[in-house]
Amino acid sequence: MVVSLIIIFFLLFFVTLVVSKNNIFAPGVITTVIWIFCLSLFLILKHNLPPLTGQFIKALSLWVFLYVLSSLFIQTAKYPNKFNYEPSKLVLDIYFILSVCTYPLLLHFAYTAIKYGATGHWAFDLRLAALGQTKRFTEMYNAPYFLIWNAAYLIELFFYSKKNRYRVFILAFLILSYAFLTMSKFSFLDFFLRTICILYLTKKVSVKHLLIGLGCLFAFFICLQTIRNSSDMSSMSPTKKFIVMYLIGNMSAFGTLEPSSSLHFGENTFRVVYSIFNKFGISNIKPVNIILAWIKEPIATNTYTGMYPFFKDFGYWGIGIFATFFGLLFGWIFKKAQQGNVLFVIMYSFFVTIILAQYVGDVFFTGISGHIKAAVILVLPFLATKYKWFYLKAD
Repeated sequence: MVVSLIIIFFLLFFVTLVVSKNNIFAPGVITTVIWIFCLSLFLILKHNLPPLTGQFIKALSLWVFLYVLSSLFIQTAKYPNKFNYEPSKLVLDIYFILSVCTYPLLLHFAYTAIKYGATGHWAFDLRLAALGQTKRFTEMYNAPYFLIWNAAYLIELFFYSKKNRYRVFILAFLILSYAFLTMSKFSFLDFFLRTICILYLTKKVSVKHLLIGLGCLFAFFICLQTIRNSSDMSSMSPTKKFIVMYLIGNMSAFGTLEPSSSLHFGENTFRVVYSIFNKFGISNIKPVNIILAWIKEPIATNTYTGMYPFFKDFGYWGIGIFATFFGLLFGWIFKKAQQGNVLFVIMYSFFVTIILAQYVGDVFFTGISGHIKAAVILVLPFLATKYKWFYLKAD
């Protein structure tokens, strides 16, 4: 059954690649490739996981088909290339100054996390603090300034030249520092994919560069995993442990879920709504924890693929509806980016990691409040130009 699914996904991949004009960053291409890769690893790699359940196969088939077909549908439509402005140079200057000035806040977080860490292992203490699992840090470390760093970096990278290259390097250093000092593999992946996506869409790098970069990134992740878990006495090699935990274990874990089993309507999908209502006293229902509960069988994990919230809340209907939603949303942004629209090239590069991360968990709805804030920060320099709030443009 898994082999048949891989073959079908290959056919979808080729169709999507043709429709997307051989662009490997098309949402349908990313979706099919990531699942072909994960399913193939499940078959090839020696592990102790049980066979994938019929529940997972059915859910994944529905998810990929509707995700890909809806994205292809909206990509074939024609759109006027509106709102194609360059960003205000003055706003970019403000973003850069704010980025540099807020860097000490990150250093203070790291210093506090290590100084008051309970494990005595600096890397593990940093990660626990970032996840909000220490006495000093009881909530996930969501730094508002990090949104400005990312927006400034992506816009400056798009307009990369000798005039602004030092800004690009400085902003890249800030973001990579954040990823390292929070011990977040996802932040490193995010930085790499956003960077390579902009460079690819602007025809500055090729597929060859992408593959080389992915290989280096994978090796780096293994090293980071080893550093973070150096006290782990498991006999499994770091490489195999990384693959099983983050690439194939999520698929097995999905088979343990019970569809439509949430206590409240859409509590996982619409977590942000419950959070707002609870915060302002409108409802006494507390929002579900962003960090999901751990299970021990068939593997010790707390990730269940990106289908988790929709399946948990609404069953197969949820998977179908939200796969279509994602396909339409990202397919539309991608189409606008293909037209060369500056804002949408940058916007799509911002969301590209969310598309790829579907193999491990939902990143879109889980952090939707942050995505909305980030979108506003990204759009602001372009609005400033459109409405002539400032008359200076990026060089």
